[in-house]
Amino acid sequence: MKIEYCILALLTIFVIWLNIDVNIKKRYKCKYVVVTGATGGLGKEIVKQISKTMNVIALGRNLSLLNELVENNQTQNKIFPFIFDFSGDLSQFSDQFDSFLEQNHISKQDIGMCFSNAGIGEFSHFEQTSLISKLDYMHVNFNSHLAVSDYFCRLFKSRNSAKSALILTSSLIINTPTPCFTLYHASKTAISALGLALFTKYRNKIDILVTHPSSIGNTNFMKSPGMKTLFSLQQKYISNLSVLPFSVSPLQIHKNNLKRVGKIAWTNVGLMTDICSLLNGVGRNAKGLFWSLFG
Repeated sequence: MKIEYCILALLTIFVIWLNIDVNIKKRYKCKYVVVTGATGGLGKEIVKQISKTMNVIALGRNLSLLNELVENNQTQNKIFPFIFDFSGDLSQFSDQFDSFLEQNHISKQDIGMCFSNAGIGEFSHFEQTSLISKLDYMHVNFNSHLAVSDYFCRLFKSRNSAKSALILTSSLIINTPTPCFTLYHASKTAISALGLALFTKYRNKIDILVTHPSSIGNTNFMKSPGMKTLFSLQQKYISNLSVLPFSVSPLQIHKNNLKRVGKIAWTNVGLMTDICSLLNGVGRNAKGLFWSLFG
């Protein structure tokens, strides 16, 4: 058999394997899944889907929205709302979450998966915002993921049973630096770098996955305070981000995550993300080759 056919067969098998759903209950041998940013568009969809088969610990900062989330997803499994504001003191997360687990009689050994989704949008000229506002923004958009990763990597490393999983939500924008998305780009790039480093460190014990969706339809992302300028333009020309050809739905992202977790470190969601990732890779390597030859 020609080598080309062997390579083609292997690639076909790999693609098929990559698109098979992972049975998270069986693989991670857990009773509880943690979802941060649970009241956002993506977080709500994850809670909705996971609660069909497992118990969920839903993190958010708005009690009424958390209660609404619980009310709208009545299944045989339980959703436990945990209030925590990632714009506050992150050093308190560990103690408060431990207390929450004790109050609800939840064993750490029974938690086997965490989705880290907290974050807000930002659209502004870099020089027109204060240093304090920049630090506050990075606190929510990156430090929150750092705090969650710190806690759950420790917890998952100590589990006696099978593997655990940590899924971090990044963005298409890591491949497309954009002038008025400076801090958003920086925070998402940092999340992706953190996830890749954690994947390398813990690959034998913890399945780390960083997901990079393009624009997500049916969320309140555009309505956050930092996005008010862009939101007004969007309302003028586009009634709903979902109508854009490169948008993806929260359900698409969740389904993609459950296919890729435990198999690879990074995953793209949406054709636009694939295209931007390809162009960024080609451009970066071409630039590197040019400077190595002529620099």
